[in-house]
Amino acid sequence: MTIERPGSGSTVRRILLGAQLRRLREAAGLTRRQAGFSIRSSESKISRLELGRVSFKERDVADLLTLYAVTDEGQRALLLTWAREANTPGWWHGYNDVLPGWFQNYLGLEESASLIRTYEIQFIPGLLQTPEYARAIIALGNPGASPAELDHRVDLRLQRQERLTGPRRPRLWAVIDEAALRRPIGGPEVMSGQIEHLVAQCGRPGTTIQLMSFRSGAHRAEAGAFSILRFPEHDVPDVVYLENLTGALYLDRSDEVDHYLEVMEQLCVQGTPPGSTPDALQEILREDYGPKPVAGTGPHTRTARTQVRRLLSTTRTKGDFHAVVPTPYGTRILVGDVLGATESAEETAAGVVDVFRQLAVNERPLSGVAERMNAALGPKMKTEEFVTAVLITLHPEDGRAEMVCCGNPPPLLLRENRALPIESLPTYPPLSLLDLTNHWCETTTVPVRPDDRLLLCTHGASEAGQKHGYPLAERISSLQTDEPAVLLDGIQSDLLQHSGDEIPLQTTFLLARFDRPPAHTAIGRAQPTAPE
Repeated sequence: MTIERPGSGSTVRRILLGAQLRRLREAAGLTRRQAGFSIRSSESKISRLELGRVSFKERDVADLLTLYAVTDEGQRALLLTWAREANTPGWWHGYNDVLPGWFQNYLGLEESASLIRTYEIQFIPGLLQTPEYARAIIALGNPGASPAELDHRVDLRLQRQERLTGPRRPRLWAVIDEAALRRPIGGPEVMSGQIEHLVAQCGRPGTTIQLMSFRSGAHRAEAGAFSILRFPEHDVPDVVYLENLTGALYLDRSDEVDHYLEVMEQLCVQGTPPGSTPDALQEILREDYGPKPVAGTGPHTRTARTQVRRLLSTTRTKGDFHAVVPTPYGTRILVGDVLGATESAEETAAGVVDVFRQLAVNERPLSGVAERMNAALGPKMKTEEFVTAVLITLHPEDGRAEMVCCGNPPPLLLRENRALPIESLPTYPPLSLLDLTNHWCETTTVPVRPDDRLLLCTHGASEAGQKHGYPLAERISSLQTDEPAVLLDGIQSDLLQHSGDEIPLQTTFLLARFDRPPAHTAIGRAQPTAPE
């Protein structure tokens, strides 16, 4: 008889070993009662062993193999090895103090699954929860828990999530009821962060998220949440997991599993198409948790003014883009290029700006804007394209500018007729540049003063500077002017003259000037005006 190698998780090893012992018993023509008698146990114990529900004693397995007339030493050695491996503690045993026994079986199955499909109506699925949301949920279920215990429980949940980024990650397909997103667990800030995280997860390979909207009406999952786990080993059946307040049910009979699979398929048909999920999530974010007006601000509280110049390249490559968006969080600016592009550059650039305009007013952290832009744009870009960009939020009223750079040249700070590279300033943390194929770097905060100006340029200017040795910072310092229009005109003519009209890409220069806040302006972030 051919014996296949079991999966990596001890729970699945028990299931496989139990199935193998059942086949050997049936081939020997023995009943469960006869097998139980041979190991001084009961018929029910043999049933639990064959279903993989309990751990194995190596002595019991050896006695059963003898009873079943398994004499081949290699076969016996392999099955006894499986018995030892089936009793190997999982990583979650370090959390036994906070882990109920009925949930340990699920963790073993989850660890070995190749596909996890889940429907949730009350909460965000555990594999997709942020630490803050997880802590709020866990605190509700454990009102007497100490802060240390809550930390321990949150760590367990985050440890489960690590498999989604590992080399053997399963495919995760989640359908989340709209009620779970509208219910403000932990407060608006926690929910905003949780929904933003879901938007980012929509772009993760192997992860599919759908929403069951209220507009979808009634559906067949009236009994509540459930999960279906599938395994790479064909001998291991799909398992349906149903959890309640004090325990859980594990269903593996084919008729029961088929019923839940049918319901799951109908949920997926009724739910939002996966490609529309980010927009649906953003709609909920705007409606329930969006930014509120800041007290003491108004349309005449000006914090920053911007002006733009575009330099046409000889090749007329239209891959540059820029946008300025007033938000309650400050004036937000995007400048960048689509590089390595063909005729689709202009279309991709327009898409970048559209996504930025949607996210800029709804996402409080600038790093969140960058991450969600990356998640939204990645699947839409052509294989030969990549984007360089710099995102900035200007806060002149409290003396700071936040920025995230991804490949694009960082801005220059113009102060007292000097052009200062951002890298030379006491930024925190130090400015770093990462390519969009990796992750966006964290936000860098730059100290600014009233009347400071930031000069941003797209990649074409730096390419021209490198090709022709154009010292941009030194040349700007030599222009000696405070007039934005004059400064931009001077940069344009100077660069064109220096490069001999050979600018490889269409280039944008954007100048942002910090106004001094009016004396009556309240402390706090003011509502900026539109760009000039």
